[in-house]
Amino acid sequence: DKKFVLLFFGYFGCRDVCTPILEEMSKMYESKEFEEVKESVDFVFVNLTPEVESFQPDLFAKYFNNDFKGVYLSKSELFSMDRSFELYFARSLNDDAELDHTDNIYLIENNQNSKVLKSIYSTHPIKRTKLIDDIILLKSSEK
Repeated sequence: DKKFVLLFFGYFGCRDVCTPILEEMSKMYESKEFEEVKESVDFVFVNLTPEVESFQPDLFAKYFNNDFKGVYLSKSELFSMDRSFELYFARSLNDDAELDHTDNIYLIENNQNSKVLKSIYSTHPIKRTKLIDDIILLKSSEK
């Protein structure tokens, strides 16, 4: 809906990877530094496990921040999406209930007729200042 989207792929109930990242993103989203761009940025959590109920990804995302959106995708939608974002996800070899997956954050710019991937950020560690500065720069260049 907004000019920019921060996209994160994970799965409902993930404790080891998704929970700390979503907590960190919520802190950033509510920070004073993020304030000037917040109205232009959606944070979207995309669920990688189609076997959950369709409402659960949004519930999971909103647990961390009411402004976050959670998206449920079917298995076929996931497989088309994984090619676009070069995602890796597979059942964990150690625990069948867990999923191993890439944990990048993607910055997407919504243009009138298209969506453009502007940057990919590693989450080890999350460079909040860089991410915020990039959004500010992109936002100022649209004027």
